[in-house]
Amino acid sequence: MSVVMVNTTNLLPYEPSTDPKPLRVSSAEETEYGSVNINVGSGITTPAWCNRITIRVPVGAGAEHLTTEGADIRTGASTGWTPSPPTISGGFAVITFTPARAVQFTGQIVTLTLSNIAVNRTAGQVSVEIIESSSSTNGSFTNKNAAVEVDKFPAGFVFRNFAPEKIMVENGEVAVLHWEGSDAKYTMHWGDTPAGVPLDKERVWPTPRGLTTVTGFMLRAEVTAGGVTLTHTLTTAVTVRIPDLVVRNLTVQGPATFADSVSLSNTGKDLTVAGSVRGAGSNPLRVSQTAGLKVDAALNVTGASTFNNSITTTGGVTVGGTLTANGSLDAVGNGIVRIADLRGPYGEPLKINSHVNVLPNNNVTITDNLTVGGKRAIRAGDRIKLEVNSHNKELYLYCETGNRDNVYGGSRNYSNATWRVHYYDSRSSLNDAADGQGTIAEPNGDDIRSADD
Repeated sequence: MSVVMVNTTNLLPYEPSTDPKPLRVSSAEETEYGSVNINVGSGITTPAWCNRITIRVPVGAGAEHLTTEGADIRTGASTGWTPSPPTISGGFAVITFTPARAVQFTGQIVTLTLSNIAVNRTAGQVSVEIIESSSSTNGSFTNKNAAVEVDKFPAGFVFRNFAPEKIMVENGEVAVLHWEGSDAKYTMHWGDTPAGVPLDKERVWPTPRGLTTVTGFMLRAEVTAGGVTLTHTLTTAVTVRIPDLVVRNLTVQGPATFADSVSLSNTGKDLTVAGSVRGAGSNPLRVSQTAGLKVDAALNVTGASTFNNSITTTGGVTVGGTLTANGSLDAVGNGIVRIADLRGPYGEPLKINSHVNVLPNNNVTITDNLTVGGKRAIRAGDRIKLEVNSHNKELYLYCETGNRDNVYGGSRNYSNATWRVHYYDSRSSLNDAADGQGTIAEPNGDDIRSADD
């Protein structure tokens, strides 16, 4: 493989390639012809102007020479550049490429071509000299030297057809690669093994483990000739069906579907969703975590929600739809749970297994009956019918005026009176005991009537 050589004085970068790849020397039986193409200006980042480039090809029979027939070299160049015929001078075939006017190379590439080269018979490495007339300001052009190296492999050397048995494998499947090659030292570079795996005379190679992502392979062949090591590389790639994917930044413009778990391995990072998070199709979104679900800010739920385990929130919970908790629902610390409509499950009574503290300036409104200790509580405005089962038992009631009225043997209508029941707690005042049992208290606490009266 040709190697780029850039002198510290030149402004332009040079990148050579050969045809065939690699370039082979001639044998006694057959003359090998080849081409050398030199790309000029690839990847340049600083201003550079050029009004002439001269190529000097070593002519001779040695390892350091490219050809013995320098005058037969044919030339070509990109549009706007004119090559001169080769002239032999001082052991070099000299070709000069000249543009119609000085060219600024930032953002463009010029290709210089040397073809019909009868490669000599001695393998080795050739240094092709380059002299550029360049300037960084489109003025005061000066000559600057550079060079590129071209490898000449032994006659008959073969290194080709590097390819996998299957261009796509299943995730975790081993890939097998084949190639054709002469005797050489082979090194396989792939995936996370940049140092390479030595293969020596192998022509087939299975990967040591299955592939999980698209993987590129580079096979390097090395032979020693003319006192130097000549190298040539071939590349190929194998794709993986449903590959693993590791990226630094990922932007998805369309829908994304994950058939398996998705996790953030760095616990210090957040998952931010600008839109909504939904379950697949008509299925609910499921959050599975043994530690529960922690919400540090307000949670707004507009639809029906069912919780089969505990819910803990250090912020507020706002429910616009139905909230069903088959486990516990905890608001920790100063957390607030705001519920517009609180009900028991599916028509069953709502159970409160805790003290209820209604803060000042907050009313408790009960539209229907209130039951305390399993007994219905009497409310202001209720109509009460009092009945004595035995005519010799007297029932004493107190009117708001404090006058005691005796009711016995029937009923007396106090249509304009307001009656008050004096009691100390609901258990003693609302005693639905059988006739002749229990007490009704005087305002001062004395019994009006005892069970033994």
